[in-house]
Amino acid sequence: MSPRTRTAPLLILTLSALALTAPPVFASPAIATVTVTPSPARAGQPVRITVSASDAENAICGLTVHWDDGQSERAQKVGDKWGGFPRSFEHTYARPGRYIIKAEGQRAGTFLPCGGEATATLVVEAAAMPAAQTGTAAPSVTKPACPAGWTLKGKAGKDGSFTCAPKKGAGKPEQPLACPAGTSYFVSNKALGCEKAP
Repeated sequence: MSPRTRTAPLLILTLSALALTAPPVFASPAIATVTVTPSPARAGQPVRITVSASDAENAICGLTVHWDDGQSERAQKVGDKWGGFPRSFEHTYARPGRYIIKAEGQRAGTFLPCGGEATATLVVEAAAMPAAQTGTAAPSVTKPACPAGWTLKGKAGKDGSFTCAPKKGAGKPEQPLACPAGTSYFVSNKALGCEKAP
């Protein structure tokens, strides 16, 4: 038997052993869909997207998400200890508008990019206005108005009552003062004003 004949079975046996012990081949999955919830969304409200892929079993690759508002996710590793598809991401839009969210492959460290890409359109509406507060507003207090020749004595009360004192030579007004609600006009020799109604 020639040396070439003797080594041929050995070579076949070695190649067979290598085939049995070779690590599994990881396919690069193709990004297939991007789903968004809620849709439509409101400005300031967190949005969640889910990226799915075909041929995702045993996938090892990298991907990123572009949010169409000037921001993008850092390249993410998919597969092995980093978890496979589907992958979820959260984002909050500051302004209303129409955004096209795009997921595509991107190298992440030693992970080659995932194949394919997918997009989803999201409408972001203006943030909801806060509900109007119920209840009655506090009544406005009218600034005391003493008649000509009279000055305010002390401070006006929270209920709108006040007292005016006469200056030297001042006479009594011909018309009573217009008093705030909840008070009534009074007058005496040395004072006049509005006092809390009984």
